[in-house]
Amino acid sequence: MFLKKSQFTRNGKPYTYYKIVSTYKDEAGRNRHKVVKHLGKLSDEEAENVRQVLKEQGKLRVEKTEALESDAVRIASVPQETPLFVVLDAQLLTYEPYAQKEWNVTDVDMLLIVREGTGELFMNGRKVTLHYGLVIYAPSGSGMHVVNTSSRDLHLDRIAFEVLKKAERSAERGAYRQGKMPAIFQEPIQLQTPYRVLKLTKELDAVQLSGESQEMFRKQLLFYMIMDTICRNIGEERPTETGNVIEHAVALIHQHYRNDLTRDQLAEQLGVSPEHFSRLFKKEKGMSFIDYLLHLRIEKSRELLVLSKSNVHEVAQEVGFQSQYYFSRKFKQLVGVSPSAYVHQPKKYVSLNSCMTSSLLKLGVVPRIGVLDPWMPAHYQSLLSQAEFKLIDGLDEQSTQALGELQPDLIFCNIHKQDVKKVRKLGPVAVVDLEKMDWREQLRFIADVVGKQQEAEAWLHAFDSEIAEAGRKLARRLNPQDTFIIMKVVSGKIYVYGDLRSMGGPMIYQGLQLRPPRIVQEQIIHQRILNRLVPLEKLSEYDADHVFLINYESNWLEAAESFKRHPNWKKFTAVRKNQVYEVDRGIFYGFDPLSLELQIQEIVERLSSQS
Repeated sequence: MFLKKSQFTRNGKPYTYYKIVSTYKDEAGRNRHKVVKHLGKLSDEEAENVRQVLKEQGKLRVEKTEALESDAVRIASVPQETPLFVVLDAQLLTYEPYAQKEWNVTDVDMLLIVREGTGELFMNGRKVTLHYGLVIYAPSGSGMHVVNTSSRDLHLDRIAFEVLKKAERSAERGAYRQGKMPAIFQEPIQLQTPYRVLKLTKELDAVQLSGESQEMFRKQLLFYMIMDTICRNIGEERPTETGNVIEHAVALIHQHYRNDLTRDQLAEQLGVSPEHFSRLFKKEKGMSFIDYLLHLRIEKSRELLVLSKSNVHEVAQEVGFQSQYYFSRKFKQLVGVSPSAYVHQPKKYVSLNSCMTSSLLKLGVVPRIGVLDPWMPAHYQSLLSQAEFKLIDGLDEQSTQALGELQPDLIFCNIHKQDVKKVRKLGPVAVVDLEKMDWREQLRFIADVVGKQQEAEAWLHAFDSEIAEAGRKLARRLNPQDTFIIMKVVSGKIYVYGDLRSMGGPMIYQGLQLRPPRIVQEQIIHQRILNRLVPLEKLSEYDADHVFLINYESNWLEAAESFKRHPNWKKFTAVRKNQVYEVDRGIFYGFDPLSLELQIQEIVERLSSQS
């Protein structure tokens, strides 16, 4: 076997592609080549590593060929540094029957393993149905809701750990930095035989660290055994040749669909004959390569026709059609109407984010399918009752099927919460970056997409008048020297917020111009960060006259561990003055028009009652 380097030029750009090839003799005694593995793009160092492995293989017996091929592929496809897993804590969580949503945020990586019961987990815009033997990986910083949907207790094993990796730079030799979890954990894992893993997690829960070396080693060993058992439970079946070739082909098609892409070009790059490529593609995707490319281009054109200001000719060129006439004919054939008619016909919208759904509703646009926070539908009841609307919690198997049946014209999603590649398989997508746009920009963007610019500007004008009136009312009641701070308590930790997005910051600090403590102004607002974790030991540094408190009580903590029992909390000026306002966490989480209107009302009401 040897490493073959293929080079070709497309659109004036050179491309390099590697594959492992073996040599054999056909029935006529002629030398033939067979592709063993497609490796794709490699660095010079990675390519040399593969060559060394293949060179060593030539010195070994034929019986070891398969194992050495695997070694060569492994060296080329995974990092050379093995990550180090350090277990921090293990705990059995119990949720009582029909317990309501409990929100927590992970500050380290975690595994959640369902030991008993059923329920639902909402994490990063996605809903996962919990059942026996399911393993979910929650990366550090994940916000999640857990709900018990059954009449018996829901038991989850929660294992907190860190993934470390040795620093690659020689100057940091011996040091560690944050590593990555194996890719297999990116999706929930259903254990085929959960008993072994759950037996180990039970042992892990029982080990109490008291500083003894034996206990520390035992805890670490049990965690590695759990990880190993989960991986073995999944199975180690290697992908078929069909899967490898077509997976790579689809990635290339999505990357280069605008170009003059042909079957022969793809087949050459993938190291197979054009005829064999056609057979593999049809078998794997259920349609020919040409039909797949056509459907992809039409889907991209639907997205551009809704989101961009380009005309039909420009859209046709953008998605790879040289002829506007041919584009229009194929568009009508697949969509049912011409591109021009499609632009003006009523659209079927879907929203996968509660704030975006609320913004659409405030503009008078009812999406066909949408996510809404539980408290919101009552405020939009009159509007929702006049149109067809399906409420979903997030993307799961059932809602994905509903989207597939609807065939939406546009799906609004948050780039930080949804897998945009997966969402695009369900229809054209309007990606909103909720972390970079402020709430006014978000509303105007959505209004521009759905043709409701005048409605958006009218609402903004009226709301600015409401903010100004609220500010004048508070100015008559409050001491102008008073300071105000926003605190969110989750999983027993206190986060102090600035003026970005969530937790009422835009209204309190920007809209009503209430004064933050100096440290909040300097370390959070001026630094343009969302929040800062403040240990209770340093709480006195953030002293303020008034506290807006968003308190997420946690099942993870005992009542005795509450922050309210800490002496620094009791010394806080706002606490001593009885000026701590536990506001509605559902309303203050949002930054859509409805949430903002209700935030203003609650802020004025709470502050007025204290004066």
